[in-house]
Amino acid sequence: MDRTIIAVHRMLDALAAASYDVGVLSERGMFPGHASLTKEAILTKLKFLKSQNARGAHIYVRPSGIHNLTVLDDLRQESVDRLSADGFEPCAVVETSPGNFQGWLKHHRTYESPVSTFIAQELARRYAADPSAADWRRFGRLPGFTNCKPKHRQLNGFFPFVLLRSCSGKQFTRAEAFGLEVASRYQLQQEENRLAIERRIEQQKRFPHAGRRYLNLSVERFRALPRYHDRPAAADIAFCISALSLEMPEDAIMRALEDDYLSRDLNPSRRAAYIRRTLLKARAWARL
Repeated sequence: MDRTIIAVHRMLDALAAASYDVGVLSERGMFPGHASLTKEAILTKLKFLKSQNARGAHIYVRPSGIHNLTVLDDLRQESVDRLSADGFEPCAVVETSPGNFQGWLKHHRTYESPVSTFIAQELARRYAADPSAADWRRFGRLPGFTNCKPKHRQLNGFFPFVLLRSCSGKQFTRAEAFGLEVASRYQLQQEENRLAIERRIEQQKRFPHAGRRYLNLSVERFRALPRYHDRPAAADIAFCISALSLEMPEDAIMRALEDDYLSRDLNPSRRAAYIRRTLLKARAWARL
């Protein structure tokens, strides 16, 4: 049987979502019309996906809607080993390029999207994954296709295949205990954020002419704070909240985020989406 069919079949069985979004990303952007697909529907599209991959498109997958999975990106082998040793055994491990892995963790329940993002950020911090990729809606690479990033082109001119290294499909051992722990940590963070916002709003009421004080704000200063160590996304949101409270123009906030964009993935559309999403979250907090 075709190796790509086998890899995709095993990967989707391991994730075991009701439906999936398939990302087909080329230089022109994301190919539309591949959301909420069943496993069977994806398998019927493999010929099309192969043809796009052969033209240089990247092939990704993620569960549709809210789900019980977390994907950690840019893991080294030692981090994968440590996950399993600590009771966070991935239900699937994908080698996206030689020596570089994505690990999918299956929880015992489905979390709301803000909690799911918090979980991804916490696990990314603990296991040295890419913090800028820690998000509940993150795509992972679909095994059986090639990784077409130019830096991975081999001496023979070909690109390496994305390989499925394990696919137990099982939830990790510490799922329930970790769920209790992370729920408590999330509520504590929410309360801290709420109090911080109330303080900033009260300060703005007391000093209504302090709008120009935003000139001293910088994304870099927020990321350097101990509370945001290894949590750049949270630091970016905190920066936006402070900037909004001090009446910093939104176009200036967006420029600041773009100038200090940290992700190793330099795709312009994803960078713009991250900036819009961060500002939207900050606006929501500022309205509390």
